[in-house]
Amino acid sequence: MQPLSLRLRGFRGIRDGLGLDELILDLERLADGAALVAIAGANGRGKSTVMDNLHPYLTMPSRAAQ
Repeated sequence: MQPLSLRLRGFRGIRDGLGLDELILDLERLADGAALVAIAGANGRGKSTVMDNLHPYLTMPSRAAQ
């Protein structure tokens, strides 16, 4: 499975980190044919929130042990 886009609404990590209520990522456009894409940013900016939501499972891996 290769995700083409990601829409996050109402996530604390996005609201607190970026000051946005909603974030829409067009992964096809961002990748522009690249085989690898890096997500970088300062602490608390929403990187883990984005990564936790790029998978098909209901429980986020970073929250599974909590």
